[in-house]
Amino acid sequence: MRSTQVSVVWLILSLRAAAAGGCLELHPPRVVVRHGDPVSVNCTVSRDHSGMGWKAPVDDVPITPGVQFLTWRVESLRIWDLMPLCYANRPGKPQCKERLSVTVYKPPDSVSVSSMDSTDSMMEGSQYQLKCEIQNIAPVQNLTVKWYKGDTLVYEDRDYVIEDRKSDREKAPVSVASILLITPSRADDGAEYSCWAELDLGPEGPQPPLAMKSTPLNITVHYKPTITPIETLLHVLRDSSAVLNCSAKGNPPPNIVWMLKGQRLPTQDGIYTISKTDHKGNYTCRASNSVGIHEKTVWVIFTDPPTKSARIIGIVLGAVIVGAVAVAVILLMKQHERSRINCSVRTLMLIF
Repeated sequence: MRSTQVSVVWLILSLRAAAAGGCLELHPPRVVVRHGDPVSVNCTVSRDHSGMGWKAPVDDVPITPGVQFLTWRVESLRIWDLMPLCYANRPGKPQCKERLSVTVYKPPDSVSVSSMDSTDSMMEGSQYQLKCEIQNIAPVQNLTVKWYKGDTLVYEDRDYVIEDRKSDREKAPVSVASILLITPSRADDGAEYSCWAELDLGPEGPQPPLAMKSTPLNITVHYKPTITPIETLLHVLRDSSAVLNCSAKGNPPPNIVWMLKGQRLPTQDGIYTISKTDHKGNYTCRASNSVGIHEKTVWVIFTDPPTKSARIIGIVLGAVIVGAVAVAVILLMKQHERSRINCSVRTLMLIF
């Protein structure tokens, strides 16, 4: 029995709501307004009524008879959470009601990026936290934090931390923090990270969506040296000199030194000149900085210069080769001339 009574009451309320609906129309039905800006909305009635009005926490409009529309107007809207109600009274019938959806927004006071680790530089392969702080933005429900490396979007954050949330001020400005985890490589040395606070308020809001960018954070990445590829074997004539050259890339810029049997050799800008007093063996280029060390070895072999007899033999062999080439050329030319004459004789015989 009680269930039947509840159903009847629900049906009556539903019919009343249906009868009340559709007699008021708002233009526009939804407004998005910047905090402190003016706003105005028309309410139009399509049924007979004894008076219509606006109920609102600011600048409400008292009941007014004999009009077909009524405007709610605020010169400077400074209330964050409101849903104004347009209504029309009809004698003996349910009151017409229509609520206005109002979104009040505010761009952030500032957007900034910083490193949460107390260091001026980062180490290659280690993990670091970058923090984006957004001060006093509303409504936070429409906020997306976008992280960029240079011009490339690397992360979109909707799970940011609201630092001063208050249950009775959910639509009022709040401050937000977003964290980005990075593991930089040497390719990231000098990279710029920035974050954007983007408010997407729908088609009624600013187009394109309102966005504020932070000043970019430039990161410095330290990494151990890498030596440029060098020859691993070097032949040096005895009693002559040669140059060992080594270069490397690293941050901080590496110190480069040549070593032989564990002893440092006098090196200038990665260059060591081998003199006739040096010995054969493994000459090691060592590049080092505060991050690490990289080494590469060159095997140096000293060879004796050719003797006088060897030089004479070489000259003779060279002369023989040159002579042989000359004779071959002459023979080829004679053969070519003989072939040309034979061809001419055959041609004359054919003519006569």
